[in-house]
Amino acid sequence: MRMWVRLLLFGALFALTAIASACSPVNTVPAPVAPTDPVQYYDLDLPSSLEIKTVDFDAAMFTNVSGSSDLVGSQVGGRGFLKVYAVDRKTGEQYLLIYENIRERKRPVQVIRFRAVPDDTLLMSHPPT
Repeated sequence: MRMWVRLLLFGALFALTAIASACSPVNTVPAPVAPTDPVQYYDLDLPSSLEIKTVDFDAAMFTNVSGSSDLVGSQVGGRGFLKVYAVDRKTGEQYLLIYENIRERKRPVQVIRFRAVPDDTLLMSHPPT
């Protein structure tokens, strides 16, 4: 390849890397509410064949730091998750549905199905010593 083509490709790759690293993380933790704020209601999609057993809200917090050597600022943000454990009413199959950013998304971002396998395929993979 010619040298100028290599330099052009390297420059483009460097620019894309710089742009990607400058993106700030997405904060999906619900904003705090004041005591006088109205109740917030959300509707989430769940297959009608599933029966909810437990629901849990969790958040992973992070600090977004930016600035130069003289001035540095930070903001606290996080990723909020609503985890729903549900069982299929007919088959008994177990599911974990994970919702994120419930203000914007009504459907789960992940659906995990637990399936039974023989014990020896998981529990005895490392024989006792």
